[in-house]
Amino acid sequence: MELYEPIDDNLQENVDQSIRQVPGRKTRNFVLAILIIAPFAIGLLAVVLGQDANWDLRNYHWYNAYAFLNGRFGFDLLPSQTPYFYNPTIDVPFYLLATHVSAFLAQYILGVVQGLNFILLFMLAYSVLVWPNFSQKVIVCILLATIGMLGGLGISLLGTTYYDNVTSIGLFLSILLIVHYGERFLTVRLASSLGRGFLFGIPMGLMVGLKLPSMLYCPGLCLALALTAGPLKRRLFISIAFGLGILFGAGVSLGHWALFLQSHYGSPLFPFFNNYFKSPLAPLTSARDAQFMPANFKEFVLYPYIFSNNSLRIGENIWCDWRLAILYTLLPIALLVRLVAGSDPVALSMPYATRYLLWWAAISYLVWLVMFSIGRYAVPLEMMAPLLIVVSAGIIPLKIINRVMLAGLLLLIIVVTVRPGNWDRRTNWLDHTVEVEIPPLGDTSDLMILMAGNEPYSDIIPEFPPEIPFVRIQSNFGSLYEEKPFNKLVRERVESHRGRILLLIPPDQKKDAIRTLPYLHLSLVSEPCDIVVDRLHDNWKLELCKIRR
Repeated sequence: MELYEPIDDNLQENVDQSIRQVPGRKTRNFVLAILIIAPFAIGLLAVVLGQDANWDLRNYHWYNAYAFLNGRFGFDLLPSQTPYFYNPTIDVPFYLLATHVSAFLAQYILGVVQGLNFILLFMLAYSVLVWPNFSQKVIVCILLATIGMLGGLGISLLGTTYYDNVTSIGLFLSILLIVHYGERFLTVRLASSLGRGFLFGIPMGLMVGLKLPSMLYCPGLCLALALTAGPLKRRLFISIAFGLGILFGAGVSLGHWALFLQSHYGSPLFPFFNNYFKSPLAPLTSARDAQFMPANFKEFVLYPYIFSNNSLRIGENIWCDWRLAILYTLLPIALLVRLVAGSDPVALSMPYATRYLLWWAAISYLVWLVMFSIGRYAVPLEMMAPLLIVVSAGIIPLKIINRVMLAGLLLLIIVVTVRPGNWDRRTNWLDHTVEVEIPPLGDTSDLMILMAGNEPYSDIIPEFPPEIPFVRIQSNFGSLYEEKPFNKLVRERVESHRGRILLLIPPDQKKDAIRTLPYLHLSLVSEPCDIVVDRLHDNWKLELCKIRR
């Protein structure tokens, strides 16, 4: 049985009544005010939470933008560890902003940008829901967008440079375009539908190019188009056109970087998916981070309940939010009851949009679970979950008031049980996003600095004189005492340098760093080391030591 039967007269009348509503001027002004104010309010929340000092910011978001803008890729080598090979384009806007304004203002503006998700969530809810009373519908949409933004993961990411709630903007825009265009895919000329399908895929594609893990939402976006109503051949063509739009968008945002990686390291996505691209400089594996995957089939089936109870199973951050577990439970039950009991003449959501969203959510969750199971990557699902819960409750053939009350009760449970996480924030703000104290270095014209340990501290590099190259000899990409092809490039880079060399070491990893030096025919000079202070990371002290050949 179809999720929605062919629309009968009563259901069609309810849908048409919702569509025909003409809001009054006061209501329109109220909605406009909310949509304008909300991103700025979310920006305020982003700074109230504290200054962002997360691991990834210190490891690569700050450095990669600096390196890209100053042509340092190749001049430095691996200072930001494995993310040295990530597309730096997404990091450039915040770096340019934060190097010209205070840390507080930069983070506020980043929070405002992330707050644009609120507008898209509101518009999605408005486009999807069927509600006879316009004023009530507006309030419901505002509540769904608010609850969507204020999830356990969502709050923790506000004002941070993880960007999962920035790439979500392109994802939600593509979904909004699809559900708004809706059943017209099935009625207009095929060429028109294919053209729109291609255009609708571009926003998502741009985000994929900027951050590759967001690709996990692409299968759901494409397949859901093929699984909705209409002639099968038409659905498949539209799905393919949408996928081509994604590829085009990804080519625009990733193309320049893919060409750089291909020309320097022999793979356009180096070091990822090297089991396909086969660059000689990396192992022939996918290089996928699988540390948070379910341990067995039982966990695979029960994972929403497991990570909702213990967030450390899918990340390094402690938070609590049961919305995905609730949706994971509600949707199958709603579908089963619907199949057994038959159709219902009263709709709570548009038929085409309902089918598309539920297919997208189910496929996206499955892909997320199989590919990564990393909590941050699921934040778009978390943000969409309130609307999906209402849509799922809406397909249960109960009295409409009972469906509304069920959805309201579930959303209330979510609100009262949410506990947001915290990604390494400072409560006392610095004047600038990154501040570093550097000891006297003398003549730096012939100086090279080696970096040891696996801790994140490439954020300090822009504060050093620009003529100094930085080369990492230990990282999460590999250390010199490991048999890895890339180590040859590291050795050649160090051995070709004829000037002074210093070693930058996290104090608690000094012993392991000393172990690495003989692989470069170097040794530590037995005299006191200077101190470099990374103020962003709670005045963390790094040792800057002399070494000899």
